Amino acid sequence: MDPVTQGVVGATAALFVAKKPGVRRAAVMGAIGGMAPDLDIVFRSSEDPLFALEMHRQFTHSLAFIPVGGLLVAVFLWLLFYRKQSLKEVWLLATAGYATHGALDACTSYGTQLLWPFSDYRVAWDITSIIDPLITLPLLVVVIASCITQRKNWLYSTSALVALYFGFSVFQHQRAISEVEQIAGDASHTIARVRAMPTLGNVFVWRTLYEHNGNYYVNAIALPLFSAPRVYPGEPIKPLDIASDFPSISPDSTQYQDVERFRWFTDNWLVVEPGTTHTIGDLRYAIAPDSHHSLWHITLNPASPNQHVQYRNTKREGDNIVPWDMLFE
Repeated sequence: MDPVTQGVVGATAALFVAKKPGVRRAAVMGAIGGMAPDLDIVFRSSEDPLFALEMHRQFTHSLAFIPVGGLLVAVFLWLLFYRKQSLKEVWLLATAGYATHGALDACTSYGTQLLWPFSDYRVAWDITSIIDPLITLPLLVVVIASCITQRKNWLYSTSALVALYFGFSVFQHQRAISEVEQIAGDASHTIARVRAMPTLGNVFVWRTLYEHNGNYYVNAIALPLFSAPRVYPGEPIKPLDIASDFPSISPDSTQYQDVERFRWFTDNWLVVEPGTTHTIGDLRYAIAPDSHHSLWHITLNPASPNQHVQYRNTKREGDNIVPWDMLFE
């Protein structure tokens, strides 16, 4: 999720274990701990654009690394700012914040390697967007209030409300999956696999994907609280078949291996970007909830198969990333 949310959730976790005289210190330590795992953005390569995708949400986000990551943050904070506190206390508060990061990221659709180094599986629970103000703002208000008053009166009730909101997100996710199953059933389709992902900033409009008989089917589904779901159907699209789509790319070439790395990153939701000949898109994320045009893609160069692919973000001004029209129709 975004750094503000990570910091606020980390601060909230630290406040739960903090003693009242040290509320402000605890919030700062927890916030820094909560944001620290995203320092993995420094791992990148000028020659290999996919290296950053492999490293982001990897070891710094894993469950096994939490005590180590918390200790590294604590040592940094203790040496520079908090020498009057015991290192153990700083470690406890920083680790409380650090521990929230990976699980919070796993609630999104991007994929987080929670089980590293035992598995490179990218956990994605698909229950919240990378930005959701209904998570961030209530906790931000209560963290600020706790720091000002040195009291935690509203911390528990607000955290409980945010937890209920996560429960509501799970409910909405299941509604979206049920709608996809209904759509597929009406079309006499057998679902091979399915994803339902909330769109940016809300849990009321969902981008859904399912696979049937060699095609991917894209639908946007609006799930209002007090009215029937609304379906915005997209057209079917063929999955990537590298052997037929790019026959000149040899399996032992660098670009072939890059495609396989991108396949792992995208949970194998790969398509040839519509209107292109050498561009492969990540169908999970698109410029609109019912669109085939991916937010990011890789581009191959068959004339130079042993050079790395190019990786680009395709968002343009005016793209419907937040589906206001579907939200308020």
